[in-house]
Amino acid sequence: MTSLPPGSLSTDAPRKTRAARGEVIYRQGERCGLLYRADTGLIRLFQVTPRGRTVTLRHVLPGDYFGEACLLPSEQAAAHYLYSAEALTPASLYIYDPALLAERELIDVSRSIGQQLRRAMLHEVHLQSGDLKHRVVRYLLELSDTPLGAEDSNNRLFVRATHELLAEGSGSTRESVSKVVTDLRDAGLIETGYRHITLLDLVALRSLAGHDLSSDLDSAAS
Repeated sequence: MTSLPPGSLSTDAPRKTRAARGEVIYRQGERCGLLYRADTGLIRLFQVTPRGRTVTLRHVLPGDYFGEACLLPSEQAAAHYLYSAEALTPASLYIYDPALLAERELIDVSRSIGQQLRRAMLHEVHLQSGDLKHRVVRYLLELSDTPLGAEDSNNRLFVRATHELLAEGSGSTRESVSKVVTDLRDAGLIETGYRHITLLDLVALRSLAGHDLSSDLDSAAS
């Protein structure tokens, strides 16, 4: 998917487009200027460090805006995107020219960014607490509440995720995460398949995760 140049939207109505699973919506370092809103699917915002490591910054859920750097005053705005945006599932998006946003839309953007900031803070708390097994389980449970989560024919909850995605979201390496996944599978807590992990024992997994999501964030804020 190629980002449109600023001013290319002919009216004040957003343009709707689609992104396939794995498609990059815009890349880190590309010139920015447009605002996006997810309509369906799950978008991941990530950054590649100078050493080549991919770090997941936050997830964009349906209704969330992203590409918000384009809203900064021209003298403050970053000339280029500081992170990349990738569709983790098939997704539909709305594209906005920031110069044409109505006041109501600007309020919606502010609320959306605030909600995403809260989720990003919670994710950071999880990265800073517990060992790798705790972090991987928390991330799996987090993903199960996104469009990557679904139920199979036996009403069992599963997550469409690779070991690489879990590593990038839990601040680890693919090799270390693969060992954790094997341990969880051997303990009968999960079942693995191609690009998906079935959560067999939600009670045990939530206990292993350690804390309720809201209480974690409340503790971090206090």
